[in-house]
Amino acid sequence: MIDCHLHLQDPRLAESLPEIMKTVRSLGIQRLVVNGTCPRDWDAVESLASIYPEVTPSFGLHPWRVGTEPEGWLEDLERRLIRHPAAGVGEIGLDRWIRGHDLEKQRAVFLPQLALAERLGRSVSIHCLHAWGSLLEILTGRERKAGLLLHSYGGPAEMMERFVEMGAFFSLSGYFFRPEKAGKLAVFDRVPVDHLLLETDAPDMMPPPALRRFELPGGSVTELNHPGNLIALHEAAALHFLVSSEAFEELLTRNFARWWHHP
Repeated sequence: MIDCHLHLQDPRLAESLPEIMKTVRSLGIQRLVVNGTCPRDWDAVESLASIYPEVTPSFGLHPWRVGTEPEGWLEDLERRLIRHPAAGVGEIGLDRWIRGHDLEKQRAVFLPQLALAERLGRSVSIHCLHAWGSLLEILTGRERKAGLLLHSYGGPAEMMERFVEMGAFFSLSGYFFRPEKAGKLAVFDRVPVDHLLLETDAPDMMPPPALRRFELPGGSVTELNHPGNLIALHEAAALHFLVSSEAFEELLTRNFARWWHHP
């Protein structure tokens, strides 16, 4: 079983991390794609990948962190990607939801990261909020050597076909099973099953109570999402898409291999 997008380097998880990884292993979760968000946390992502064989690193500058990047950050990103041939690029993207956003500055950071991923043939994990038209414009016509993931896709249903034509994958999180997110979940009914992946986005994107199997030690279950909740998400998603759990796991494994087809 694979969690295609989360943030184990988040400082809120630091004290609980050994217990979290013990639980993850006991559940048979075999791969965790840990996404960096800015140069300040890339060392932590790199360290986790060296300690835990389940961790696959991904390095990127998140749109919320635009403006915090030090001089030479892009060269640093390239060095890390070369040092880690299995690493992806992410979490990167565009965001018009965040207060005080500057879309042009975000584009100026997003585009070179996307180009670097294309040049090195690395998979990309993309964050997008309220900027789907801009994202579609950027991605249209670009050559890609590796896959695109639209993480926790919350865009319009009518744009999905265009992204599918580009070969994009769409990750579903447990958060979309919350009653107030029924509309977002319904959009996933239009995702071709061979373009679907699952993510927890832990420690964020808390699922509804029925999908909270694990509580973080010393934390509040209403605040921090445990990566082990991937198991309940897998069961709920298999039921939603009317697929047996075994067949669903096989499908997701194949999908992941198509998205992440570098080492």
